[in-house]
Amino acid sequence: MNDSVKRIMREAGREEIREGDRERWLKRLDEDPEMGDESERSKSEPEKRHDKYRRQQEFAGRLGPAAERLPILTEEESLRREKERPKRRKIEFEGPIEKLIEKYKDPKEVFKHLSIGQLMKYELDEMTGCIYEKGTMIFDGSRLVSDES
Repeated sequence: MNDSVKRIMREAGREEIREGDRERWLKRLDEDPEMGDESERSKSEPEKRHDKYRRQQEFAGRLGPAAERLPILTEEESLRREKERPKRRKIEFEGPIEKLIEKYKDPKEVFKHLSIGQLMKYELDEMTGCIYEKGTMIFDGSRLVSDES
């Protein structure tokens, strides 16, 4: 019988289950006399939880305050950690793609500076360096392609 069924039956008042538990407790107590005393067995569940909580508090009190157990970083260590932390590229809008092409010239570098919306709108052909917008070429790798030409 699993523990949840036993607990339900115990709460319902099944005496033979309680007797079986008592017999098991007594058998364990005979094997290990330091396992618990009569007062421990007679405690209710909330009392047992309370005692466990108090034991945990007592153990934590022996360790000292948590702030004293934390590692204290020197300024040099914190600067070193900051330098070692990987830098993430900010993805933000720098301007329209025409301005980025004028500024950076290289299509791969242009794509490094596009915003998320622009990345979704434009495609880069790695082989030729052409930039496409909805299948239409807007940059041929060396100059902007206008609609009039």
